[in-house]
Amino acid sequence: MKKYTKDFPATIGQAIYTYGDANIRDIVLYLEKDGEHGIIITKDTMYCNMLRAVQITLSQIEHIKLKQERGKDDQLIIIAEGVHHLFNEDIPEIIETLTSLTDKEVEYDRNLFDTIYFNAKTILEDIRDDLYEDTVLNDTQNKQLKEYLDIINNAKTLDETNYRLEMELLVDRVMQLVEELELDSEEIDQLEDASKKMHEQENQMFDQVKDMYANNKDTIKSMTGIDVDDLQNKSPEELNGMLDDLCDRFNISKDQLASLAAKFGNRH
Repeated sequence: MKKYTKDFPATIGQAIYTYGDANIRDIVLYLEKDGEHGIIITKDTMYCNMLRAVQITLSQIEHIKLKQERGKDDQLIIIAEGVHHLFNEDIPEIIETLTSLTDKEVEYDRNLFDTIYFNAKTILEDIRDDLYEDTVLNDTQNKQLKEYLDIINNAKTLDETNYRLEMELLVDRVMQLVEELELDSEEIDQLEDASKKMHEQENQMFDQVKDMYANNKDTIKSMTGIDVDDLQNKSPEELNGMLDDLCDRFNISKDQLASLAAKFGNRH
């Protein structure tokens, strides 16, 4: 849609007549699809006519949610008085305007791996486009930036298992790069939180697998050849390598192995 914040076109009159009201003043944003369809946001009300005409009083907005999934279009969900309003177009412009006019912050509806994907994508593209002030990359960092952007671009076509594995590997590498460059942003904070959650999940998985081994020593040894007693002093890196070997041997993912560990653990 065409965006206007001033110098509004003549069609604004038709838009106000079609889905606005006579009391409209102080227009902050006008998104024009055509004369009869679009969005008008004033300082206190949002007027919309996409599939049907809707008016949302800004003071009644309870949540501004952004739903993001890899490979799918973003969806903006505005919840006012318990009613969900869905928007698929011009999402950044709507979010910027509403968050500036209300006390609401954007709530992100994403799983952990998509959180890594979308934040890493934004961070890396901002570095590439020189949007961080006084940031100079050396040759090694430039190569890393290109490599990580390639991973992001290729992630769109990966199956879910390989996608999750790539994001697990990418998150710490991107965090290391931003720490070297001493960068700071909202996306970096979100990526750091995602990294912490990822490591917490990995530690829980290691604990589950250790418990499974401890409670099923004979069965595990006969199936895998692993002596459980040798695991007690293994580092996380060594255990991770053993998990990779097991996954390769039985052609299963780490998620499947963790589920198996949980099932075994529930029996004891």
